[in-house]
Amino acid sequence: MVIRSTVRDPEILARRRAELVEVATTLFLENGFHKTSIRDIARACPFNLAAVYMYVSSKEDILYLVAQHLVTEIVKALGPTTLTDLDPAEALVNAFETYCRIVNRYSRHIRLLYREIESLSKDTRQPLLKSVESLLEIFKKLIIRAIEVGEVHNIDPHIAAVDLMVAAHTWALHGRMLRPHFNIGSFTKKQSAIVFSGLLTKSTAKANGRVVRIAKSKSARYAAEKIDARRKRSG
Repeated sequence: MVIRSTVRDPEILARRRAELVEVATTLFLENGFHKTSIRDIARACPFNLAAVYMYVSSKEDILYLVAQHLVTEIVKALGPTTLTDLDPAEALVNAFETYCRIVNRYSRHIRLLYREIESLSKDTRQPLLKSVESLLEIFKKLIIRAIEVGEVHNIDPHIAAVDLMVAAHTWALHGRMLRPHFNIGSFTKKQSAIVFSGLLTKSTAKANGRVVRIAKSKSARYAAEKIDARRKRSG
């Protein structure tokens, strides 16, 4: 989706729209999308109402920018996790735990997107959902790789990818219940253990934040026993 603008300088346009995104995110969360006017957004920006209309045409444009910015930044941060030589299951766990940390960084934006995405028209919402699909694809590819080598159960990769995203979003959506008891590090480890206890096959064990393939060889069994011993001592 292309949002019309009268500004031709791409650097100025990007900078001003980033300011709009930041201000609008705060106001939409505080007051809701429908109770926030473009005039309210302009008052909180370092430029006036007339200037706002140089960068966007409507309040819906601003909400779309907020949502698109979030998805773009998440895909950019998560994408490198697929470029790895890690074992498939380990790569999947690494991607999930990386995503949890990304969710922590963008908690406000994620809460807003969950709450207000239905405020967008269907024509505006569809390209945004396609962008979200690109995020799902990252998890789906990792899941399929792990299924192919027998490290993840033969499950539907699309459903599993959605489950992983929703599990990470718990930190953003239910932070008031979680933050008194956990920081993002401890939440990530515990949530990861819960999620992957059902996804990983019996031949794959998760320990110390790493996924370890347990082969039938004596050396592999010995390594797994050492990991279990370290976990008991640390526990």
